[in-house]
Amino acid sequence: MSVYITKSYGLKGVAAEGQQIVANEAEKLGIEEIRIPYYDYFSDKDGLYKRLEGILTGVSEGDTVILQIPTWNYPNFEGSFIGHIKSINKVRLIIFIHDIRAMMFPTEKESMPFYLELFNIADGLIVPSENMAKYLKENNVNTPMVVQTLWDPGVQIEFEDRPKFEKKISFAGDDAKYLISKNFPLDMDVDLHLYGRKNDNMVKNKNIHYHGFLDEYSLLRELHQGGFGLDWTENSYWREYNKYNTSFKLTNYLAAGIPLIMQSDNSCRKLVENNHLGIIADSLEEATEKIRNMSEEEYNGYVESIHRISPLIKENYFTKKVLIDGVYTL
Repeated sequence: MSVYITKSYGLKGVAAEGQQIVANEAEKLGIEEIRIPYYDYFSDKDGLYKRLEGILTGVSEGDTVILQIPTWNYPNFEGSFIGHIKSINKVRLIIFIHDIRAMMFPTEKESMPFYLELFNIADGLIVPSENMAKYLKENNVNTPMVVQTLWDPGVQIEFEDRPKFEKKISFAGDDAKYLISKNFPLDMDVDLHLYGRKNDNMVKNKNIHYHGFLDEYSLLRELHQGGFGLDWTENSYWREYNKYNTSFKLTNYLAAGIPLIMQSDNSCRKLVENNHLGIIADSLEEATEKIRNMSEEEYNGYVESIHRISPLIKENYFTKKVLIDGVYTL
């Protein structure tokens, strides 16, 4: 009996990185890769069956297939793919949920029942957070689940020193999307450092510094200098989604060794609180006030806690564990 995992090709950005991290760890465990190409569902509906036959040619009775979703094909492709897998006798299907498109995009919200049905067809689910597991169960998904909890970093650096206590907050992401500079306190002696796409509405102030895009290695080195990493949004839509998904921002900050700042309804709150990894706040004003009043000793306590869990991150523990749990316990 063989175990397979899918990986979608032609992706870019975080979507590609997430699938690649999982596929890399799966390969170390002896799990074989199934390549999923982009497929124009509407222009070639009639040829879909033959295409799926080709993609799944090595899968046979008694095997296990881990499907990473979204595949970023049209959702009907995923439905057909799952149907084809389940038509093979005694094949176990595990769906590894990175994101759910119906929760990400308002224009696709009405397709949520379709996804819930697919999740009930599966033999097991790998979900990003306890909050997501609870949400799916409340929406009548009865499939056994294991929880990922945290992404492992795509790149890793061995740092010889520790981050320094600085009253600064770093945000690696889309300021226009998450509305950080618009809502950051301008009258406090705490600096905001932005890494990402520049936007016309970015607030200009003496305590806001824009650095642009950096490659992952350069970003980790920059973040490692000190201060805090911000996993946050002031956009109410994305804040709701952050209750359920697991952010790469958080992982990169931990890989850089710096304490976290996150909202109280973030899906990773318990992980951060239980392991003393950073600050929980309900507003950016509250977060900056906590930093203003923090001592160097308190900051170093957070840094030490992150250092203690760093071997788990360096060994890609979370991805490895969830794959093993998914294959052998679901």
